[in-house]
Amino acid sequence: MRDKLRVLAAVLLLALCLSACSVPEEETRPTAPRNTRPEESFTLDAKGRPTYPGAVLGVDVSSHQGEIDWEKARADGVSFAILRIGFRGNTVGGLNVDGSFARNYVDARNAGLSVGAYFYSQATSEEEAKEEAAYVLKQLDGVPLELPVFFDWEEVFDGRTGGKATAQVGEWSLAFCQAIEAGGYKAGVYFNQQYGYSIMHLENLTDYAFWIAEYRDSQSFGYQADFWQFTGQGDVDGIDVIVDMNLMYAPEVEREKDS
Repeated sequence: MRDKLRVLAAVLLLALCLSACSVPEEETRPTAPRNTRPEESFTLDAKGRPTYPGAVLGVDVSSHQGEIDWEKARADGVSFAILRIGFRGNTVGGLNVDGSFARNYVDARNAGLSVGAYFYSQATSEEEAKEEAAYVLKQLDGVPLELPVFFDWEEVFDGRTGGKATAQVGEWSLAFCQAIEAGGYKAGVYFNQQYGYSIMHLENLTDYAFWIAEYRDSQSFGYQADFWQFTGQGDVDGIDVIVDMNLMYAPEVEREKDS
C-alpha cells in the first residue's frame, strides 16, 4: 500500500508541476500589437476613397508616375507622399537610384506635403539588406524626411528573389531598419498580408513603422499598422497615370497606446 501511495503522490506532484509550469504558447511568444481599429469606423468619401477618423490621405510614387503636379495633388486631398528613392535590379542585382526622386522630393515638400521614402529591395542576404540601407543613406545625404524610410522587399519568381520568401526576410528587414535609424532617419517595413502573417516576424520589428498593403475598403489586417496602402489603381489630380494610395494613421501615439 505504501508503494502505491508513493507512486500516486509522485504522479500528483508531476501533474501539479506540469500544470504550473506550462503556459499556452500564444501567451509566452512575443507578438506585435493587435489591430484595434473597428472595420465599421472606415467610410468612403465622395470619390470612393476609404477614410478613418484622424487619418490622412497620401500616395506612394516612383518614376513610373512621370512628372507630377504636386500642387494639384495637394488640392485633391493628398497630404503626404512616400517616394521611391531607389531599387535593386531583379536579375543582376545592381543598385539604382529612382530618377524622379530628387524632383519629387523638392516639389512635394514645396507643395506642403510630408515626405517619406521607400527602397524596392531584391536582397538575398542580410549583407545585401545592409548594403541597400547604406545606398539609401548615401542618396539622402542628410536631407530631412518627415516620414520613415521603408524596406519594400518583394519576391520576383523568375528573378534573384524567387523562392526566397522565407522567415529570413524578417531578419533582412530588421538589418535594413537598424541601419537606417543609425543613419538618423525613422525606418519602417512594407508588406502584404501574406508576408505579414507568415514571414516577417513582426514581433521583432515593433520599433519600426508598419505599412500594410491590403486592397479593400477597410483595413482588417490583424496587427496594428501605421500606414495602409488601400489601392494600386488610384486616380489623383496632377498624376496622369494610376497611382498607389494610402492612409496614414497616428503611428507614434497609437503604437505607444496599443503596445
